[in-house]
Amino acid sequence: MTDAALFDWDGTLLDSREALLGAWHSATERVLGRRFPADAQERELVFTLPGVKLFARIARDADQTAELQAAFQEAYEQTSEALRPFPGIPALLAELRDAGVAIGVVTSKARRRYEADARRIGVDGLVDVAVCVEDTSAHKPDPEPILHALAALGVAPGRAIMAGDTPVDLAAGTAAGTAVVGVAWGNSGEGPLHDAGATAIARDASELAAFVLQARADGERIAT
Repeated sequence: MTDAALFDWDGTLLDSREALLGAWHSATERVLGRRFPADAQERELVFTLPGVKLFARIARDADQTAELQAAFQEAYEQTSEALRPFPGIPALLAELRDAGVAIGVVTSKARRRYEADARRIGVDGLVDVAVCVEDTSAHKPDPEPILHALAALGVAPGRAIMAGDTPVDLAAGTAAGTAVVGVAWGNSGEGPLHDAGATAIARDASELAAFVLQARADGERIAT
């Protein structure tokens, strides 16, 4: 049985690409005097590393790291006005919950930003457990955040699915022992998700719902 569906947040449920890039550009130009990210490789870091790690990685020292964090938060409060759920996501979450599937979010985002995002797009009441960057000492692709969410839900890994838009999400789910589904509408695309071992690839929210509900009906893991 599939008793729980866990989801990455940015790029999977939340369309935040422009909001995040805008906040990073604004904060880094203000604090560092240069724009970050400036190329594809740096953009990949933005969408795969926790902000707390990335701030320290590009700042000069601890004081500049703190200044950069504050500038990013201020900028994000402005750029987040553009946030939207991906098409069909609120209906997907409601459908799964109605079917008895517990819903978890596993994100490397700070809780204050996650909670503000969830309220803004109207899905805060549809998520049973959210694991944010402050909640674990290790982060995706380490399985600890996945296992933390499943423990909170009281669901064994073999009875859960992890869905995400990057190989980092799928690596975390695989290491935790869940089935893993890639979503094609996020930051990585189908090729890297296949290469990362996705059990299936969903091309829209209705297809993702169908995968989860079929797995629940079959009483077994998703099959291609």
